[in-house]
Amino acid sequence: MIDFLKRPEELFLRYVPNMRAGDWLVGPLEHEKSIPISRKNFYVSRRVYRPNLDDEEFAMDTCYHFIVGRLEGEYYRIDREVLDIEFDLFMHRSLSFERSTFVAERNISIFRSLHTFGIHELWIGGTHPDALPREAFEELLRKFPNSYELDRYAAARVGSIIRNHLPITRDSEGEYRKYMTRKESRVGSQPRFSFSHYESEKYSDLVGKIEAMLANADSYTEPQWQVEILQVLQFLFPKYVKAFREAPVRDTLAGKDRSIDFLLVDASGFVDGIEIKKPFAECVVTKNLYRDNHVPMRELSGTVMQLEKYLFHLNRWGQQGERTLNKRYAAELPDGLQIRIVNPGGMIILGRDRDWTPEQRTDFEVIRRKYRHVLEIMTYDDLLRRLKVIHEQFRLLDSQSNDS
Repeated sequence: MIDFLKRPEELFLRYVPNMRAGDWLVGPLEHEKSIPISRKNFYVSRRVYRPNLDDEEFAMDTCYHFIVGRLEGEYYRIDREVLDIEFDLFMHRSLSFERSTFVAERNISIFRSLHTFGIHELWIGGTHPDALPREAFEELLRKFPNSYELDRYAAARVGSIIRNHLPITRDSEGEYRKYMTRKESRVGSQPRFSFSHYESEKYSDLVGKIEAMLANADSYTEPQWQVEILQVLQFLFPKYVKAFREAPVRDTLAGKDRSIDFLLVDASGFVDGIEIKKPFAECVVTKNLYRDNHVPMRELSGTVMQLEKYLFHLNRWGQQGERTLNKRYAAELPDGLQIRIVNPGGMIILGRDRDWTPEQRTDFEVIRRKYRHVLEIMTYDDLLRRLKVIHEQFRLLDSQSNDS
């Protein structure tokens, strides 16, 4: 049996030999430098042996005490030779010390298994700035593979080989995946900090901003409107880290430069285009029917054609375009980010849909899906609905976190 004793300045490992094994440590402690116990998970010696330690619990039994840690401040410095480890280990005095703290199932040494990670110093628990939090350490202990998991893994590895040659019906790989999925869902940790309150407030402000802009759209010039809406879109699509207004696009067919409303650059440097139009109610689909359909109005068709041509010219411009744009915007790009042109997509935002009939909404969705592989088409009411849904979701998460 192995357990641990905390004393004011020291941590002791207490070892009670198996009765059938007898008092086998007497001789080795006299002559050997290092003696493995508990299936080679701990290595003891005369250097750490304390034969006269007062221990009332085992006063009448054969019991050995070995010092495995000395208190330094709030942490026990664990003896490296006892655990046979190559790094300095400091464990907070408030931790629970048991055999399972050091040894996993099938006698796997937990701390020796960390050698491959190149650790030189490990602090566990307490307030040390570099310490592994107690909760994270306990999660590590829980997630160490148990015997059942190792058996499943071994069966999955064997099954994956022989099922290619023999007609076996048992899906050991599937059983292993299902087990690991259930295990992760049982012990998955909760986030230590929730941003839902701040996100809820942020999206509430964005909803208010869009509603106020739509109520006073006539007071904005087109450039002012575009800049304001672009800021909102960058919240909704945070992958874009930069937007360049009226960026040049070389029309190699006509031999001249054209200007796209905004060239968006994502965090990897890939570009997309966006066209932002001030909102007008009658600019998306017709109220009247043409052959029993609500068809795109000229404003929508023209904007789609315009943006598609910009994207076409961007693609044709290729590497020459990348060099030109990188040179032009070098001072405005984040360090290390290079503009890249690879099948750019586009986004169009225009018009209102608040007064549409169900048939108009359906026909607009048909139109939108037709272009979805290249363009995202969005009305201002659609933008507002998206912001409201996100705000409501964060509001609910904030409410749940406060209740808990």
